[in-house]
Amino acid sequence: MSMSRTHLLAVLIVITTIAGVTLAGKWPWQRRIGRDVEIRHKLQYQRVSPDMWPPEPESPSEIDPDRFKSALSELCGKMPEQRLERYSGAILDESAAFEIDSFLLAALMQDRSGCRPKTPDYATKYGLTRIDVDMHAPHVRGGKYKYFVMDDEGAWVEKHLVVDRYPFNIWKAAKWNSNIYWSAAILRVFKEQHESLDRAFPTRSHRHYVSHWFFGDNVREIEPEDRILTARRRLLSYYQDTGPVRAGEFNGVPLVSPLDGVPRLVLDDFGNKRGVKSGPGHQGTDLTAPQGEPIRAVAPGRVVFAGVDLPGAGASKKLSPKEAQAFPEKSMGKGGLYIAINHGGGFRTYYMHMDSLAVKDWDQVEAGQIIGTVGRSGAAQSGSHLHLEFRMNKKREDPAIHLSSVLVDPKRISK
Repeated sequence: MSMSRTHLLAVLIVITTIAGVTLAGKWPWQRRIGRDVEIRHKLQYQRVSPDMWPPEPESPSEIDPDRFKSALSELCGKMPEQRLERYSGAILDESAAFEIDSFLLAALMQDRSGCRPKTPDYATKYGLTRIDVDMHAPHVRGGKYKYFVMDDEGAWVEKHLVVDRYPFNIWKAAKWNSNIYWSAAILRVFKEQHESLDRAFPTRSHRHYVSHWFFGDNVREIEPEDRILTARRRLLSYYQDTGPVRAGEFNGVPLVSPLDGVPRLVLDDFGNKRGVKSGPGHQGTDLTAPQGEPIRAVAPGRVVFAGVDLPGAGASKKLSPKEAQAFPEKSMGKGGLYIAINHGGGFRTYYMHMDSLAVKDWDQVEAGQIIGTVGRSGAAQSGSHLHLEFRMNKKREDPAIHLSSVLVDPKRISK
C-alpha cells in the first residue's frame, strides 16, 4: 500500500461525535447479540478469572512485513504463497488504517477459519473471520458504522466510523479482502466501545474487547477470548522467533513447553476424580489447545510408541503417521491417537487425543521438536485439548508441577 493511500485511510476513520443522549439506563441502538457461539469447555472455564493471567505481551511498534508473513504461515499452516502474501499484506494495511493490533486481527482469522475462506459454517458466518453480518448490519448505513459510547455522566454519545470502501453484506463479508477490511473496522468499534458496554450491560468478567466480537453487547463466556489471545501469543512467538520455551525440569531433565504461546491454561488437573469416588482419578494434565496446533516433545528422547489406543484394557496398535491419518476414529479407545517418549532414567511422557502423528516408533526426537498435532481423538464429549502424562517408572506424576512456569492453573492459583 502506498503512503498516500494509508494516509487517506487514516483520514477516513476519523470519528465524529454528536450530542450525547441520556436514556435512563436504556440504549439508543438495536442490541447486538451473538448467537451460536461454540463453547466446548463451559464448566472448566467457570473457575477462571481475568486476574489469574499475566499481562498480554505487547506487539512491536514497527512490524517487518516479511517476518510477519513468515509468522502467519507458521500459525496458519501451509497455504499458496500468493494467498499468504495477500492475507498478510491486507492484515497489516487494514489494522494500520483502523488503528488496531495486526497480531490480534491475524489471530482472529486463524481461530475462526484456520485461515481458510470456506469451512462448514460458511453458510451462516462469513469469510475468514466468520463475520456475523446480521449482528452488525443494522448499524451500517451510508458508508458509516454508527455506535455509542457512554460519557462520565452516563449519557450515550453517538459516534460514526467511516467505512465506505466496500458495501456491508454477506457477499462482501465472504470475500477475503473485504472481510479483512470489515473485520478490522468492527474490531475498531469494539475497541472504542467496550468499556461503555461493560458498564451498561451484565457481563462476564473478561480481559479483552475481542470478547465482544463473539457476543455483541454483553459478554457471556470467556473461552473464545482465551482462544484468540492464545493464537495471538503464538503468532508473536513465531514473529520474534523465540523457539520452544524453557519450562522447568523433571528429575534433572530440562523441559520445554509442549505448546507454543505460553502461558497455557490447565483445563483439567491431575488426580481430578471427575465425579467418581473411587479410583486414582485423572492420570494426566489437560491443556487447552485448538484442533491442529503443533505439539512439541518436552525433552529429548526416543519414541517408544506412536499409534492408537484401542477399546479394552491395555489394547493399542502402532501406526505410522500415514496410517494414523486413515485410522477410523470410531474404532479408537479413550486415549485416541497418542505418542510415548522415553527420556531415560525411567522418565516417560505421553501425549494423547492427538489429531495427527509426525513421528514413528523408535524415532529419536529433540526437545521442542514437533511430534504431532492437537485433536480430540478418543474423547467422547470434550473439545480438542492436549492430555499430557508424566511417568517415572510405573508411577504417574503431575505434569503441572514441573511445567508451572508456562501454565495458568486455576486449581493452584485459587488456593
